[in-house]
Order: sequence, then structure tokens, then C-alpha cells
Amino acid sequence: MALTHRQLEAFQVFMEMGTVTAAADRLRVSQPAMSKILAALEYDLKLKLFKRVRKRLMPTNEAHLLYVEVRRLMTSISDITEFARDLAHLRSGELRIAAAASIGHTLLADAIAAFAREHDKTRINLNVSTSISQLVTSQKVDLGFTLLQIQHPALVTEPLFHARAVCIVPADHRLAGRAAISVDDLEGEQVISFMRESRMRHLIDAKFEERGVSRLTQYEVFTSVEASGLVARGLGVSIVEPLGVLYRSDPSIAICRFEPAIEFTFFAMRPRHLETTRLATAFMEELDRHIQALCRKRDDWLKIRLPGKSRPHSQ
Repeated sequence: MALTHRQLEAFQVFMEMGTVTAAADRLRVSQPAMSKILAALEYDLKLKLFKRVRKRLMPTNEAHLLYVEVRRLMTSISDITEFARDLAHLRSGELRIAAAASIGHTLLADAIAAFAREHDKTRINLNVSTSISQLVTSQKVDLGFTLLQIQHPALVTEPLFHARAVCIVPADHRLAGRAAISVDDLEGEQVISFMRESRMRHLIDAKFEERGVSRLTQYEVFTSVEASGLVARGLGVSIVEPLGVLYRSDPSIAICRFEPAIEFTFFAMRPRHLETTRLATAFMEELDRHIQALCRKRDDWLKIRLPGKSRPHSQ
């Protein structure tokens, strides 16, 4: 006959309490019922675990050795039960996220910090990468966040929010005091640009081409983080998404609204053929709260809108 949890529990309690009466009281059973459980365990194991000394049940050496293993096993079962309880209440588990630097170092980091405070036993893996779609399609992460809209049969891609581009210039630049900087204002300027194959570069180039404005493009960067670093060192001006400069308090950079408006869209991705975990769903709700808070900010140059909301007119 297979051993039962009740038998092992009764044996452990008996070994710790020392008498059948005390063990029965602990388990809230009668003394005869307790004796019957212990006798059944001894019979099922085909092992002499107890001997009677002056009407008391005394454990044998084998019982003491068995107790060590039973205690270890029961502790493991207790740990599993606690872990399952944490899973049920979203306090445990693992959340795997991949993100572009522009959102991973800023908004996403804020959301993760808030989420971690409420889910303190959850393992969180944040991979700031340039290969977001590959990580999501290969199911190596639960969620991906990027500025690129990738069409792939193994992906579900949804817009998170739209962010209006800003122009950043050195604090001592001739345009630094303006509320807004236009394409025409940048005639002949050294404009630090994104890489030629990037969508952000194409959007920005189109505005200059529409107005017939020429600029210098000696320096190219991959993200707005590098663009801000070069602008801060006086190498030129740049047109970037606003998250990087929102989170970067740098007195050597002036931030201005850019006209005409350019909007960059941030996307969330998840594997199409992998069930979205409850943790991932809860995290998206946390992230949405942070996006909503961004939308409520009143900085003149910070313009964030949610998908489906109408685009504001250029000022």
C-alpha cells in the first residue's frame, strides 16, 4: 500500500511530541485513531518503528533515521504548498522582458520597480536588447517593448502609446531659449541622426526633405541615449523621442518642442503561440498606469497620447 501524507504527518508529530496522546491532541484525533495510523505505517513499511516500554510507545533507531527523511520531505511539501499559494496570488513566478533601451531604461524600469514592490518573490529578467522581435518569437521572453512595428505570424504586436519628438540642443546653443524649434531653424546645423536604416531616421529625414532644408549629418547614433550624450558634449543638436531626455536631468541640454510634429510609437509584443501568463497580464496593467501618468504630465515639450486618441495639431 502506498504511503499517505496523513501517515507521514502523524509519524512526524509523534516523533516531535514524544507520546501518542500529545500527538493525537496536536492532530485533533483520538488516541486510538493515532495508534492505528502509526501501526498502519509500520505495517506498510515492513519496518519495526516502535516498541512498547512500560505501556509507552518508544521509537526504534530505525524510526529516528526515518524521521530525518520524513521531516525533510514534509518541509519540501510545505515549501511547495507555500509556493503554489504565492503563484495563486501572483507573488511568485518569473517574468521575462526584453526592451529597447529608450523604454527599458526609463518608463519600463519605473513600472518594474513598482511591480516588484507588490510581487516581491517574483523573478524578473529585463533584457535591454536590439533583438526584441527575435527574443519574443523564440519565446525566450514573455513581453517585448520596442519602437518598431514588426509583422510576424508568431507575434502579437500592439501600440502602447505615441510620443511626440523633441529637439535637444546644447544649453548654450543659439536656439536653447525657444519653446519650439522648427525644421527651418536647423538649416546648416550639425544634426546628430539615427542610423540610416532606422524608421526614426526616415521619419525625420522626410520633414527636412519636405521643407528643402539641408543639414550636416556627421554623427549617427543608434538610440536617443547616445544622441543626448553627444548633444551634451556640444557635437550638435538632435531630434529624439522624449523618454530619454525626460528621465535625464542634464543642465547641459535644452529641450524644445519640435515642429512640424513627428510621433514615435512604442509597441508591446508577445508570442502568439504562448499563453500570456497572469504575471505578464498584471505587469501590463502596472505599465498602463505609468503610461497614463505620463499622459497627464504638463511639460510644454512632452506630448504623449494613447492609441485611438486624436493627434493634437502642431502649435
